[in-house]
Amino acid sequence: MVHILSKFLVIPIYPVGFAAVLGILALILFLFNARKIGYVLVFLSTFSLIFFSSPIVAHKLMRGLESRYSPAYIYPNADAIVLLGGAEVPKLPPRIYYEAHQSADRIMHAARLFKKGYAPYLITTGGKIKFIKEFPGSEAEISASLLTELFGINPVKILMETKSKNTYENAVYVKQLMEKNKLNPTIILVTSASHMPRAVAVFKKQGFIVYPAPTDYYEDKDFQYKFYKYFPDSDSLDNSTTALHEYYGMLGYKLMGWI
Repeated sequence: MVHILSKFLVIPIYPVGFAAVLGILALILFLFNARKIGYVLVFLSTFSLIFFSSPIVAHKLMRGLESRYSPAYIYPNADAIVLLGGAEVPKLPPRIYYEAHQSADRIMHAARLFKKGYAPYLITTGGKIKFIKEFPGSEAEISASLLTELFGINPVKILMETKSKNTYENAVYVKQLMEKNKLNPTIILVTSASHMPRAVAVFKKQGFIVYPAPTDYYEDKDFQYKFYKYFPDSDSLDNSTTALHEYYGMLGYKLMGWI
């Protein structure tokens, strides 16, 4: 139930959902001849979409997350490299192979670090949320398959956590998996740079020693003030929404006592 609520309750406070709610309220007010307030809501609805579609706004929101942990050329040795799920695409028709979407950098970076010998095991994570998408297997199994097929990683060295539905459960089930395999809770954590602040906080709360290995950056460190950057675009709206998802997530996790 928590998973369902967490997906639906935030929809009205994402930019598109917020604009839609204001638009619906404006329409209702127009029907009741409250046109003045209705026009104000139409303006706010339009403004919110333009605001969060601004490349400058998206950059500021995203860099507020991505700048908290820096990537490193060298990492300390750990008991496992933990790859958080979220990049996997199942073999649903017309696909005949497992695929990965825009967060595929997570899988590549985990493989890179493992091949450098920073840990004896690589842990893939993630189950599936059936009410969103049903597919055979789990996110963890898809990642493990890609790591073996594309990067030649020995499947014996891959441990799979296949039950989690969110970042909190990632940490809980990874802890259980490492205890079962008699591994110390010292990990190199691989996830998207924007997701890293929440992920690190959750894993530390569960007693892990965490070495963050961020990847999948949405924004460059420095914003380039080019002419076209002053116009709204859909990519910036998507980036703003992704950033807000993390800010809302940290607030929700704090309230739940998970961080």
